[in-house]
Amino acid sequence: MQNEKGFLLAEALIVSTFVLTILIILFIQFSNLTNNYKNSYSHNNVEALYDLSSVATYLKNNKYDLSDQLTTEQPFVLVYSNGKCNMEAGLVDTFCDEFMSEMGAKTIIYTYSDINPIQYYVNNNQNNYIGQKLREFISKIDAKEVQNKGRLFAEFTNGTFSTLAFETSSYETITTALECTKENTITEGSGLYLNEDGSCVFKGKTPNNYIRFNNELWRVISLENDGTIKIIRNEPLNSMSFDTKGSRIEKDYCTNQENGCNAWATNENYINGTLKGKIEKDSTLNTYLNNEYLNQIENKANIITHSWHVGPVTNNNNYLNQQIESESQINWNGKIGLPTVSEYLNANNNQTQCGSLSLNNSNTNKCINTNWMYDMQKENEGIWTISPNTNDNYNIFEIKDGQINITPSANQSLVYPVLYLTNKTVVTGGTGTINDPYTIDAENIRIELLEPQFEETGTGPKQITITFQEECKDVLTCTYQINGGEVITVKDSKADVRMTANGNILATVSDGGNMLSNSYDVQMSGVDDSISLSISTSSTSNSITVIANASSQLNITKYQYSIDGGQSWVEDQSIHTFKNLSPGKTYNVMVKVTNENNKTATQSKDVTTLAINSN
Repeated sequence: MQNEKGFLLAEALIVSTFVLTILIILFIQFSNLTNNYKNSYSHNNVEALYDLSSVATYLKNNKYDLSDQLTTEQPFVLVYSNGKCNMEAGLVDTFCDEFMSEMGAKTIIYTYSDINPIQYYVNNNQNNYIGQKLREFISKIDAKEVQNKGRLFAEFTNGTFSTLAFETSSYETITTALECTKENTITEGSGLYLNEDGSCVFKGKTPNNYIRFNNELWRVISLENDGTIKIIRNEPLNSMSFDTKGSRIEKDYCTNQENGCNAWATNENYINGTLKGKIEKDSTLNTYLNNEYLNQIENKANIITHSWHVGPVTNNNNYLNQQIESESQINWNGKIGLPTVSEYLNANNNQTQCGSLSLNNSNTNKCINTNWMYDMQKENEGIWTISPNTNDNYNIFEIKDGQINITPSANQSLVYPVLYLTNKTVVTGGTGTINDPYTIDAENIRIELLEPQFEETGTGPKQITITFQEECKDVLTCTYQINGGEVITVKDSKADVRMTANGNILATVSDGGNMLSNSYDVQMSGVDDSISLSISTSSTSNSITVIANASSQLNITKYQYSIDGGQSWVEDQSIHTFKNLSPGKTYNVMVKVTNENNKTATQSKDVTTLAINSN
């Protein structure tokens, strides 16, 4: 009987333990489910998203554009906090406070659509307006950047959070006649003609192709099938050489001392008919136009780096298509160039009598009456083209009084700059006449932002090359910072960073309203920052010369010398001479070197100056 009771008791204990285990498991699962529900409720629930959407609509409808207040140092604008809209940000109407308060807002900030900068900021900075819970919410969000949008983050008094991307401005393209469509083109007379490749070109004596750019009159050459607009300045710059004589004397292609060189740009393997070789420098005219002249243009954002045909043309040829093909054999990527020979011929609507180089030169009196480019010329003044002569290393084609002939590149001719307007250019008005030229929206031009890229080389200390887009040279604001430190602005398409320890690099590209960023973690391995140091000395009766022989895997950045036991130091190169010393006296010479990781090494040596013989 006792055994039976013991068995029942043991059985009851086993069953109780099993039931208790099941209850614990159910409780844990229920707790996780409850926590997940609470998290999903507190983050981007329907009510919070609706409220934040109302804020976005309010900002947009009232034209509160906060994007220009964003900076690299502080990539957010405070919209609402502590019951008040931010008057310093321009939110000054009295309705704002009531509107935000009514929805139960606690803190609302505006930032870039790209959330990398704000996440980087909250992870590395403290700010009184962004509390710890909102900071954690921002850090955990995973959202893709959307071009030309802003983003709002909000914390509400009921403990919920929300984030929302929204359009910050409307940008509607205004339709005008400056469009390459079949409806806008003609087949005879002066106007816009459609090419077989889908591009359009202006032909004839009086096409309406005037356009205002850089507060000057220009003329449209063509509407390219990539959406760009190729234009030429209506008035020339001063006469100058295509290539200054003697400026490019090279062993391969540019060998003519007196007449200059007819190659437009650098080229590793330049081929011009029977001639070939390496071109190590751009022509002097290319250098001037893409540096000094480009810097004078106000609307640089409208200019795009484009591929140009700079190949040779056979003098007095009979076939325009073969000429265009020859020009396309050599290409150059750049911003400011010159017209090609084929573009001058293509501007003529009388292709039967003027459609090739030989026809144009034979029928000049007729051709000048059917070509708008002829009227841009000055009497007895030549115009440079970008096209070199075939089988020739110094002659370039020049248009003069309607004739197309070759002339040495060191000669002087008028310069009509040519450039491509980006396909983001918006034409806002005008009919293309000289009194009513096409106008463009030069202030609101949008450049597609490209994410900076990183390339790592080296072992131990590493060289990180950051590649930015071309517009960083003169239009966009491009920066990088290491480990959240000093923000360094880059005015180039590349930046080199040397890293000697683990760290993070944040690179940004901004057009003032939008920002795109990319970060890169640098992981070091095998870096030895120790320094090997030995010193050697020589002396006279009144001087001691010290040579510091230092080596390290890292760069040595500083050499310091002391002759008073380290009480004072003098900085010099790897060799230093102490002068005006006493003869026959012993000095304790100390050398201290520092590398780029601020690691130091010190060596000392007793050195006695030579004694002066009294005899």
